[in-house]
Amino acid sequence: MKTGPLWLSGPMVCTMMRKHKVTIAALAAKFNLTLKRVREVRAQGVTGFLAQEWTFMITGQWPA
Repeated sequence: MKTGPLWLSGPMVCTMMRKHKVTIAALAAKFNLTLKRVREVRAQGVTGFLAQEWTFMITGQWPA
């Protein structure tokens, strides 16, 4: 069983958001994040469990 990526780079987050038609403002509003935090993740990426959480927040599904 694959547990999903332990990291997401900034460009991967940007690509995923574009693919699923999720805007920075929509993601921030839906999950009570700041625009600054969303932009920070888009620039730097995330690792570990945060990568799985961000994948869920963008796609609506937990990584398999």
